Amino acid sequence: MRPLPSRRLMKPDQQSEITRRLRCAAGHLNAVSGMAEAGQPCEQVLQQLGAVRGALRAAADRLVAWEVQTSEAIILDGKSSRNRIAQLKRLQSLYTILTQRSNQPNEVIHD
Repeated sequence: MRPLPSRRLMKPDQQSEITRRLRCAAGHLNAVSGMAEAGQPCEQVLQQLGAVRGALRAAADRLVAWEVQTSEAIILDGKSSRNRIAQLKRLQSLYTILTQRSNQPNEVIHD
């Protein structure tokens, strides 16, 4: 998949929120790594990994929601059908990126 064209930067408050969410998830992931290193039970490590995954998913969902809000005026009110179509295609691409990992089969490890 080719990279999406960069249209605009996040607003400062959006950038701050995403950075905060990602730092929180990174800190949580570091703690989970420590749990694994300490030999904590698999169930506890997996439960915490699920929480990290949820935090990352929430950050990604928020990014896409902002893009939808930003693109809404162009899609609904834009005079150029070319621009409206481009916005819809871009949002479709973002959605595909967001969902493609969750649709991939889980890797099974055989010893």
